[in-house]
Amino acid sequence: MRLITTPEHHADFLREAFGIATAINTRPRILVSGAADYSIFAHVLWACRQHGASPAITVVDACETPLYLNRWYAERVRWEVQTHRADILDYESPDTFDAICAHSFFGRFVGPERGRLMSNWHRLLKPGGIAIAVNRMREGAPGGRLGFSPEHARAFRANVVSKAKAMRAELDIDPLELGRRAEAYAARHRVHPVHSREEIRQMFEGGGLEIERLSELAVSKAVDSAVGGPTTLEGARYACVIARKA
Repeated sequence: MRLITTPEHHADFLREAFGIATAINTRPRILVSGAADYSIFAHVLWACRQHGASPAITVVDACETPLYLNRWYAERVRWEVQTHRADILDYESPDTFDAICAHSFFGRFVGPERGRLMSNWHRLLKPGGIAIAVNRMREGAPGGRLGFSPEHARAFRANVVSKAKAMRAELDIDPLELGRRAEAYAARHRVHPVHSREEIRQMFEGGGLEIERLSELAVSKAVDSAVGGPTTLEGARYACVIARKA
């Protein structure tokens, strides 16, 4: 329905970043750190293939649902994937990775936890390995967890119902039921905002990773400007990061 930001909006950056990751090793080991669904896995695989690489991909998430979806997608495209249900702050692997990738992930963690996240990424990367990340920035946002306002939640639900009705022939769920689920999503979804590129720089460098690229990308507004919230488009600004383990 294109109501929220997904890796699709950052496909060009991912293609460029994995060109760096696959320049030396055409069979890289890649860790996907956190996954709402199979979209990051799909884009990592696509980006690597653009450079003639055949990646060995591992997906780690604290929830079994996205891991199931990644296995479903892997079977569909006939590509092997390893999945592990674990807290990424504590995740261990007997082998290190050539690259770690995350999309819209840092909002899951409060400040001190972000330091632990970077330290574990550093430990999981091979020397010379790179971290590739895309994350929204909210300059001026208050501290604490940020969610949908009541007004934005109502608009989000209404937009989902409207689009679901237009797609009724393609869906096996009643639009009003989907609207109720959208309402629950808006009520529960909260993030700890990242405010600036400098905050991201400090986070990576504090974990021992050297920034090679830190750029900014604006995503166009949603069709309905009344729809806003932690994951919606609404002219969002995203930091695109490539950082290396020395």
